[in-house]
Amino acid sequence: MIETSPRVSSRSTTPCAKPVSKVGGVGALSVFATLTLVAGPVMAQEAPPQTDIYVADLSVFGELYYLGGLRNVTNRPESYDNQPLFTPDSRSILYTAAYDDGDDGQTEIHRYYLSSGRTTRITRTAESEYSPTPIPGNRAFSAVQVEADSTQRLWRFTMEGMDAEVVLRDVAPVGYHAWGNEQKLLLFVLGEPPTLQVADATTGLSEVVADGVGRSLNKIPNRNAWSFVERVSATESWISEVNIGTHEVVRLIRTREGGDFHAWTPEGVLLMASGRRILKWDPEVDADWRVMADLRHMNLTFSRIAVSPDGTKIAIVGMPNREDGP
Repeated sequence: MIETSPRVSSRSTTPCAKPVSKVGGVGALSVFATLTLVAGPVMAQEAPPQTDIYVADLSVFGELYYLGGLRNVTNRPESYDNQPLFTPDSRSILYTAAYDDGDDGQTEIHRYYLSSGRTTRITRTAESEYSPTPIPGNRAFSAVQVEADSTQRLWRFTMEGMDAEVVLRDVAPVGYHAWGNEQKLLLFVLGEPPTLQVADATTGLSEVVADGVGRSLNKIPNRNAWSFVERVSATESWISEVNIGTHEVVRLIRTREGGDFHAWTPEGVLLMASGRRILKWDPEVDADWRVMADLRHMNLTFSRIAVSPDGTKIAIVGMPNREDGP
C-alpha cells in the first residue's frame, strides 16, 4: 500500500497474545563510514508522494561499511516508486509503481534488473498490488492486493505475474508482511492500533503478538527471528525481534527520531534510514547507532531501505523535501 495513506477495509478479529519484552545486550563502539552520492534531478509532488528508488554498491572492510554512488533507477518525476526488495539471487529488485491514469492511484509490481538497467511490469490486474516480497524456496512472490471491495489480502504470484492465488483468505486488512520461511509470515495488520501477527500459510491461522507497531518488517539473517518497530509511547520506539517458533518478543535497540524503516546485512548489521541520514548498528561491536551516511546536503528524505542477499547492493527510497532545512 502507499505509505502515507493506507486503505482500511475491515479489521482482523484474531485473538491477542501479550508480548514479552526485554532489552538485549550490546558491546563496544565501532567506526564511521562515508558516502559518495550521485543523484538525478528531483521534484516535489502531491499525494501520492513522489518517491524514487536509489541503488548503490555496499562494501564491507572489517567493521567499516561503505556506500558507492547512489543511482536513481526509477527516475519518474511526479510518480510513486517504492517498497523495493531484492530477489533471492541479488540480480534484480521488485517494487511498487503507481500510475497517474485516473484509476484512483492504480499500482502494479515492477522488476528492475541491476545488470542491464531494464525494467519490466510484472502484474497487470484490475486491482492494485503493493509490497512485493519473494517467497522463500519458491520462484514466486507475495503482494498485498486491494481487491474490488477494497479488502486488503495477501496474494501469491509467479515471478511472471501469473497464477494469482490468495495466501491468507481470512486475515485482513494486511498492510505489510515478511516471510520467515516457506510457511511462516509476519504481518502488519491495519487497525486502531495496527497489530503484529504471526501467520501460517498452510493453516491460514494467525496470532497477534504485539500492537501499535511500525511498518518495517524484516527476517533477521541467520536467525530464527524477524525484526519490527515496537512503539512503546509517542516518544519511545524500539527495533524488536519476534522468534519465529516461540513468538517471544525481545527489544534490541531504541530507534532514533524519524527512524522506522530498517534492513539487515547478511552479517547481521542493522541499517536504518533516519531522515537524511543512514545509521548502522552492529550488535557485536556498537553500543548505539552510528552514522554511516550523512545526506543532509541532499534535498531528499530517505525512508525504505533494503540490502541484497549477497550484501553487495543497497536500495533506498528517497522523497524530495518540501522545504530546505538541516
